[in-house]
Parts: sequence; structure tokens; C-alpha cells
Amino acid sequence: MSYKIRNSIALGILLFLIVAVGTYIRAFNQPRKIKQIQATIKKIDDELQNTPNLVNQFNDLSTTLNDTQKRWSARNKIIPASDATAESYSYFSHLIDISGPIRLDMAYAGNQNKGNFGFNSYSLKGEGTFDNFYRFLWYLENGRRLYKVSQLTLRGVEVAPTDKKAGEVLVTFDMSVQAYYSTVAELSSSLIDRDLTPNPLYVDPFMPGISSGIPPNVRSLVEIERSSLKAVIPGKAFVEDQTKSIRTLQEGDEVYLGYVTRIDPQNGKVECTLNKGGIINKVELSINFGPVQN
Repeated sequence: MSYKIRNSIALGILLFLIVAVGTYIRAFNQPRKIKQIQATIKKIDDELQNTPNLVNQFNDLSTTLNDTQKRWSARNKIIPASDATAESYSYFSHLIDISGPIRLDMAYAGNQNKGNFGFNSYSLKGEGTFDNFYRFLWYLENGRRLYKVSQLTLRGVEVAPTDKKAGEVLVTFDMSVQAYYSTVAELSSSLIDRDLTPNPLYVDPFMPGISSGIPPNVRSLVEIERSSLKAVIPGKAFVEDQTKSIRTLQEGDEVYLGYVTRIDPQNGKVECTLNKGGIINKVELSINFGPVQN
């Protein structure tokens, strides 16, 4: 093969490779890169067009942050790292000292742990004048410690006069209170100290417009509305009366202003029928079984 033919073949192969590479770049590689560039450009255009919305979102978040910081700085509640039953009882006793005397029985009712916070539940039962109980409840909800009342039952009870004491109207209460605690150290202190002065009340909603004129309890009978049920067995009920004494009752037994009508040992209940100045009223006591297990 002559030298001229070999050179022509080599040049032809080289020309074919150049044309093939150019065709690939022109037909496949460049269009793909152009599409990628166009997609990037479109994304940038969309972000530029969305800039006012981003600015508005930033302003809204800044406002929310400032408001949250102000509320955090103005917090007055403290949430301790733990809650002990003795500490809560001491705190309740302190509230009684500043609100006025009331009778209070406290029972632990369980715990709920939510991770970095939780609460102990307590059952508070007792009696007192409406003014004193109102102040106690106000201090409980507005004091430094975080307590929440989840359930509250009130009943007005007219107490007959005695030789040593005039008659009065008491409020018996039964409520569930949650004492909160948290592992967040910053919550155990606060920067603001509120002025704890309860709003005055000028009306006692439990004061009857017309007194029923009930007779004095001269025989020291069980005042069932001021008592709590401690135990029930078939035919008998054991109650803690208004003087904190344990008394035994049977169906038909006389109580102050009435008698025992039914004892239900299966459900832990006792029912009494009272005659309060011509008004017939049924009062039912139940045993507090403590925390309910789910």
C-alpha cells in the first residue's frame, strides 16, 4: 500500500472521530447541560420572586420570638425539679396559714411522667367558711408553685349552733390537684414576684336566703355531709365524722337530720336521707380508692 493511501486512511479515521465526538457533544451532552442550567436558573428566579414572602415570614418569626422572650422574662411561676408529698403538704399548710383556718385532708392519688416534666396528683377534702376556702383556692392557683385544680366539688352545709359556738354555713370541698415538676433547670426560678392579694368577694353564694332553722346536734350524731367514708362491709359502714372520730353505721341508723337508707359494700357507698327544714335531701358518700390504674 502506498504512502499516500495510508495517509488518506489515517486522515479519514481522524476526521470520523472528530465528527463523531462533535456530534455527541452537539446532540446529547450540551442539551443536557443546557436543561440543568435552565432548571437552576428557574429555581433561582422562583426564590427571588418568593423573597417578599420570606421577608414577611422572618418578620413574623421575629415578632413571635420577641413576644416569647418577654413572656419568659416576665414569668412568675416556678416548677421545681421534683415534688415530694411532704413538701406539697407543707405548702398547703402555709396557704391555710395566710388564707384562714380550714380543715384539710390530703391523699396521694398517683403520678404521671411526661418526659422532661410530670405531676403528682393529690385529693384534697375538707371544709371551712367560704371566705377562707376562696382565699385558699386563690393562693393555690396564683402562688409561686405551679399547681392546677383538675376537679372541684363544693357543697354548702348549714351547721346548727351549740352552747359554745354560733351557727354558721360551711363549704365542704373535694378537689383534685396536680403538682407539677420539671427537669428543665431554668423553670425552677422566676424573675418576677407578683403581688398576691386576692380580689375581695362581697357575697357568699352558699349562704341561704332563708335559714332552714335546723335544730342543734345535741346528741352528737354523725353529720353525714361533713363526714367521709372509710370502709364498708356487708351491713356496716365506717365513717370519719365531723369530729374526726370513726363511727359505725348500719341501715336504719339515725344520723343528724336523717337516717341511713342504703349501704352498698360492692361499690363502697353509703346513702342517707336527710330532712333539712322540710326539704328532703339524699346524701351519698363514697370511698376514695386512690389512684386509678390504667
